[in-house]
Amino acid sequence: MRFLIAILALVSFAPTAQAADWWEASTDHFVVYSDTSGQAAQDLAVKLERFDEAMRFMLGVAADTTATPRSGKLTVYQFGETADIGRLSGSAGVAGFFIPRAGQSVAFVPSRDDRRATPGTRNERGGLTPQIVLFHEYAHYFMFQHAAAAYPAWYREGFAEVYGTMELLPNGFRLGAPAAHRASVLQHLNAYHVRRLLDPPEQMTGEDGAQIYALGWMLSHYLTFSGQREGQLATYLREINQGATSLEAAQRAFGDLDALNNDLNTYRRGRTPLKEVTYSNYAAPTATVRKLGPDEQAMMAMHIVSTRGVDEAKARALVPDARALVQRFPQSVPVLLAATEAEFDAKNLDQAAALANSVLAIEANNPRAQLYLGRIALERAKTTPAAFAEARRAFAAANRADPANPDPLYHYYLTHVLAGETPPDPALVALETAYDHAPFDSSIRETLAHLLLTEGRDQEAITVLNPIINNPHAGKRAKEIRELVTKLKAGDRAPALAELAPKMPGAEDQEDDD
Repeated sequence: MRFLIAILALVSFAPTAQAADWWEASTDHFVVYSDTSGQAAQDLAVKLERFDEAMRFMLGVAADTTATPRSGKLTVYQFGETADIGRLSGSAGVAGFFIPRAGQSVAFVPSRDDRRATPGTRNERGGLTPQIVLFHEYAHYFMFQHAAAAYPAWYREGFAEVYGTMELLPNGFRLGAPAAHRASVLQHLNAYHVRRLLDPPEQMTGEDGAQIYALGWMLSHYLTFSGQREGQLATYLREINQGATSLEAAQRAFGDLDALNNDLNTYRRGRTPLKEVTYSNYAAPTATVRKLGPDEQAMMAMHIVSTRGVDEAKARALVPDARALVQRFPQSVPVLLAATEAEFDAKNLDQAAALANSVLAIEANNPRAQLYLGRIALERAKTTPAAFAEARRAFAAANRADPANPDPLYHYYLTHVLAGETPPDPALVALETAYDHAPFDSSIRETLAHLLLTEGRDQEAITVLNPIINNPHAGKRAKEIRELVTKLKAGDRAPALAELAPKMPGAEDQEDDD
């Protein structure tokens, strides 16, 4: 293993051997950093771009008419072995994970899958590979970026499972391959009724959680590819987004659930239909590839740990290395920005501000430096309210430098609400625009729901909250939001207004680990 060097030992990840060379490959929607080779980085970036093309084709999403800014691209870090990804995620066995964030969505996958498959076992025939995980997670991102709505847990995961096994062909793609990595769970379907997928998540057992993926794949596949029950899935999703429970929507859309269960068991025993699409005169996407410079190579280990997300204690462990890197590369913007993040995460606000200003002395309109100056001022505003105005100016400058980045827009709105002010029209527009750019970000979603409640638009607020309620990875928060919505529907608005009121940004990250 080549990547996780001594810096990771400081933050509870096992160190590995010598650092590798790093390469960057950039396409219209992705930036890939890889410790393998320029060709491998290019191959992964192009593969992801082709996957995005295929999803757009299947779901009727038009190609972008303008270039995607860097802040709007998914950044993928490909390094080490599967065990390294598990350590970084904090959960052994994780083959890859994805963190959807406004302005900085990231994914982490291994260069090499070190899980050994025994000949003749399920792993050899097709286990949960890093590619399946990455495609699965990007399918979630795509769903909420281009069709944000309330999706029940089984369909959210079933949809991603269907797309996760997509096979890219030389001039097209094949969709609908069996989810072989769910085979052991699917074997038990005869003793499991589809009705159980429709219960609220807090009523589900561990077996139900596994079937959200396995039977969720089967049901999604059946409703999409079988040619039977045409229009029922659209009816079901429409009913849910109009306020019906999952069970109510299923009974209205699918009818007799015993019959549906029998149909699924029959479908499972048959041959899985596939959809193959070929393009005429197909030209594959291209990627721009470069080898990272010595400064970027040296900072990559620290940068990945910070980007994944750290608490204050782990951030403090990064600071000595960050300062050593600044000593080595005092004019490197990437190093200065990485060090700014480390100092900020460690709550060393003066040092972080000095570093951000050093970046602006080199690149006067650097949006990330302006964004950090805004975050620093917002942190200072906890004790010095006058700093709200300083934060507002910095976020406005970051927005001018990168108008499509939702992060400065969202924080600009917060500077007014957290200061106890009535947000002016530009701040309201900023929040709504941030939501348009990043509907997958739950913090922005909850903040918009709160704004709608303050304006008396309760039903719209409930609609905005529904995707969180149905997110199987939202854990306790999904249950809390569901309870707030139940009270809201009963006319008790006070709990939702209090609980959803914006708070000072924290260090918690949203993520999906499948």
